[in-house]
Amino acid sequence: MTYDGAKTPLLTAMSPRFGSVTGGDALTFTGTNFLTDTTKYTITIDGIYCPVSAATTTSVTCTTGKRPGLVVSSLEIYVDGYGLVSNQQKLFRYVSLWSSDTTWGGEFAPMYMESVYVPTGLNLLVDVDSTPELNLVMVEGSIIFAPNATHASHERYFDARFIFLHKGYMEVGTEEFPYTS
Repeated sequence: MTYDGAKTPLLTAMSPRFGSVTGGDALTFTGTNFLTDTTKYTITIDGIYCPVSAATTTSVTCTTGKRPGLVVSSLEIYVDGYGLVSNQQKLFRYVSLWSSDTTWGGEFAPMYMESVYVPTGLNLLVDVDSTPELNLVMVEGSIIFAPNATHASHERYFDARFIFLHKGYMEVGTEEFPYTS
């Protein structure tokens, strides 16, 4: 489908790939053939509206809202006159930080030989340089070890006797964003 004879918008990149469950992150999608009218966009992430604040022919920026609870990650970009834009398998993930006490219900992060359960709908970003030795890490949601963008040789240690993925996702770098340490 075309809009006034223009080509269909094409998404090629997104930055950042992760953001806080508390919201307020500026999220920029880049690509081609975007519309400059911000009112033409409806962007939802995990079912939460992300209001568009700026748009050019090559980028669209929205601000994430607060995401309560456990929700499976999803991204929809709807453009009036075009319908849904293919997200090109790009996915913004609302993350809970390992270092945050709120991730652990207001308690401390896991301690020596404890087990960790990452339920479906939780994206756990390991943002600490090392963890204590853990017994079991059971992942049904996602656990992410993001590369350090400013220090390619940055070292991070994660110590667990067992890590089980059951329909979950574990990322230690990707082809596009390699983990180099």
